[in-house]
Amino acid sequence: MNTTPSASPAEEEASIKYVCGVDVGSQSCVGCICRPDKSIVVKSIAFANAREGWKVWEEKLSQLDTPPNQIVIGMEATSRYHENLYHELERRGYVLRLLHPRQTHQFHERQGLRAKTDRLDAMTIAKVAVRVGKRESAMCPAS
Repeated sequence: MNTTPSASPAEEEASIKYVCGVDVGSQSCVGCICRPDKSIVVKSIAFANAREGWKVWEEKLSQLDTPPNQIVIGMEATSRYHENLYHELERRGYVLRLLHPRQTHQFHERQGLRAKTDRLDAMTIAKVAVRVGKRESAMCPAS
């Protein structure tokens, strides 16, 4: 799991305004935007896994009127499909959480969710990204 370093985990959690989940595929992605309390801000939207599609996603992120370092974006490490988008978002200063697919799969099962769609996966990834951040904060107290 990778987290873009910017502040101590406790400071980072306190300053996070939005949490996003991105389900990455070879040709397309689905992303959603929530608040840390898991309330939905932007329902899941599909965009191409290419520079043109990333612009659509970045437009949604820019409409939040929040600096990138206050937005956490979780995405699964799916083969190599996530790498270009990950590096583009990292370059722009977003806080990134690269999740193992097993983490999101187990969370999905524990929630008793039966349907598996890209839109639901994006929401699950966002919820896991919130939990991972809280766990990191609990394990790494601020200096």
